[in-house]
Amino acid sequence: MFKKTLVLRITLLITAAVMILFGFLMGLQLFTSEGEILTVIYIAVGVIWIDMILGLFIVYALNKLLTLIDRNEIFSDKTLRIMSRIQKLTLSIAVVTIGLMPFFFAAGQLDDARGLVLFGAGVVFIPFAIHVFVVVMKETLSKAVSIKQENELTI
Repeated sequence: MFKKTLVLRITLLITAAVMILFGFLMGLQLFTSEGEILTVIYIAVGVIWIDMILGLFIVYALNKLLTLIDRNEIFSDKTLRIMSRIQKLTLSIAVVTIGLMPFFFAAGQLDDARGLVLFGAGVVFIPFAIHVFVVVMKETLSKAVSIKQENELTI
């Protein structure tokens, strides 16, 4: 089982590295720019940093889930607690990402591109869609754990 989860662990590691690199490069660009920076840019970078930190917590929780898969304990109460934590983190990311809308609105006003505001709304609602998916997966896992517990009681 470890070989199957090894690819997923490597993927999580690469994802975490890309998130950290992206946050570092945005911070480097923000603090080394020579021109006047709008407040909206500071807000957008702050939102992205918060999303990055919350995303790293999700990567850590997913790593714990992979450990449970390796131990064949995937249908347990531990998994439900981890999924609950992931659910809360995805909701936090979705709420924080709303802070990007002023950036898209300001950029749309500067270039007179109203489509950019609609694109921004799409970007903001992606974390909400992911949150709904996580909620559905948690409920499915909850039903599977309860079925497993009922089967253990009858045996």
